[in-house]
Amino acid sequence: MNLRDMVGEPETLSVFELDLDNELVTYDPKPKKARAWVRYAGRPMKVNVYVLAWTANAIRVRWVNGEQTRQEAWVWLPAVENTPWVEI
Repeated sequence: MNLRDMVGEPETLSVFELDLDNELVTYDPKPKKARAWVRYAGRPMKVNVYVLAWTANAIRVRWVNGEQTRQEAWVWLPAVENTPWVEI
């Protein structure tokens, strides 16, 4: 992963894909660390994230991009690994 490639807005699941009107959303008051695949302009990158919320099929994650800006996106459940990471 090249942090310089993490510019602009990340891709996120659409309203249609999330179907939040029919899906139960669970929010975590203490977001957990994980690793997730996120996309910038179609380019996949595996990043250290915090899990903020989830449905049966998707997870909302937050991370810091190469410009040190917080970003969030909804990704499909299989894109997230329950693998804690350590800040250096």
